[in-house]
Amino acid sequence: MTPDERAKVFKALSDPRRVEIVEHLTKGAQCGAVLAESLGISVALLSHHWEVLVQAGILRKERVGQLRVCTLNCERLREALTMGGAWELTAIAPDPEAKPRKKRAPAKRARATGKAKPTASLD
Repeated sequence: MTPDERAKVFKALSDPRRVEIVEHLTKGAQCGAVLAESLGISVALLSHHWEVLVQAGILRKERVGQLRVCTLNCERLREALTMGGAWELTAIAPDPEAKPRKKRAPAKRARATGKAKPTASLD
């Protein structure tokens, strides 16, 4: 997955209503009318959010008779959230038994005062 595709997934999930839709679809495929009713929104509003999620590749929408049924694309979502496997669980949640590293004190640097150092005169 490219960084642009990953960003599209995160952007689609930046809306709380879309996250709620994804949460509902983790329980299985649902048709639009049932999902809209369970969320307490209109089918038109649900359709708008569905399109954003479909464009991001998070959902798959198919027509079954007169119904529009949506399913979650778990693999695409997992790939985006794990950054393609680049993030290990230990990077997100460090081992609780690991000893914390001591912070090193920053190196002292000479301050620049803007004044020239006096030079010795040979008088």
